Amino acid sequence: MKLLYVIEHISTVGGLERILIEKMNALAAEDGFEVVLMTVWQDEKVPAFPLDKRVAQICLGVKRPTSAWGMLAAMPRVLYIYNNKVRAIGPDVVVHFRAIGAMLSAFSSWKGLTVFEAHLARRHSNHRWLYPLMERRVDAVVCLTRGDAANYTRAKRVEVIPNFTSVSPGGSLKSCRSSNSCLFVGRLSPQKDPLRLLRMWKSIVARHPGWQLDIYGEGEMENDMRAEMERLGIEDSVVMHGSVSDIAGMYAGSAMLLLCSRSEGLPMVIIEAMRSGLPVVSTDCPYGPADIIKNGENGLLVAQDDDAAFVDAVSTLMEDGARRMEMGKRASETSVIYSKHNIVETWKSFWQSIGNSPLS
Repeated sequence: MKLLYVIEHISTVGGLERILIEKMNALAAEDGFEVVLMTVWQDEKVPAFPLDKRVAQICLGVKRPTSAWGMLAAMPRVLYIYNNKVRAIGPDVVVHFRAIGAMLSAFSSWKGLTVFEAHLARRHSNHRWLYPLMERRVDAVVCLTRGDAANYTRAKRVEVIPNFTSVSPGGSLKSCRSSNSCLFVGRLSPQKDPLRLLRMWKSIVARHPGWQLDIYGEGEMENDMRAEMERLGIEDSVVMHGSVSDIAGMYAGSAMLLLCSRSEGLPMVIIEAMRSGLPVVSTDCPYGPADIIKNGENGLLVAQDDDAAFVDAVSTLMEDGARRMEMGKRASETSVIYSKHNIVETWKSFWQSIGNSPLS
């Protein structure tokens, strides 16, 4: 089966880019699958993560516009080049992502099987008007969570397939009991609300001096965060590490993961932290955390806008190393369902089922 994955570009260090590359690599290694990656925008940078040589790469080579009007004006050319390229490739299935994927799904002349992967919750997309057009055209929508899947009422078929993690299980079980380091991993963007985390951390570290918040990630809010750290006077207890390629290493030596996002698709950092044996304290944002965390068993879920409850939840775990370790053990056990083997097998079954269905 020839699978064509289409995304704007692949050089950004982001969660979707990482899981897409890992998934393409895994499928390209399976018998019976041929994987092709198509990028839309001209990009001189290399892929953000290692790409298997068995994954073929094609770029439409369109220069990315710098404004909304420029983006709109570029779409006819994008569609023209895209239609010709797809016909030349002749895939069994085309897989789209994000707003540009919704646009291509809705307006391209390609009549073959098409799947839309929803990695961002629909209600939080900036281009929701495209989605009704897209879901009528595609043969299936694949969501990361049950909550988001309920939003696709017009689609012919809706599936829930979470992302997988390649992190080895249980690597931080001992450290989560003895460590005095909390962890944040993610893009420094408004969606992740890192400024709110810093404000809550001020209250947390006031109760528990000697603890440290390690922040891994990059993004447009980095300068704002450094200014906020200085304003709050917490520079001595917060360390910003930027992005790193060693995913498992980020979790080693930590006590717990903290997350206070405004919204999520399916937060891979929760799955990775739990796979490593760390408990997670997260806001119960739409969607994702509640699909993974069993409150009080493998982590703690806090009401979305309750800062005091979040501070209390983190403080409770800081004060009880034995409880952190027990939660970390249960977290590692829960994470088995997100193992690479299990999720790749789910995708293989899905591709087999959709490949045997009639073309729309």
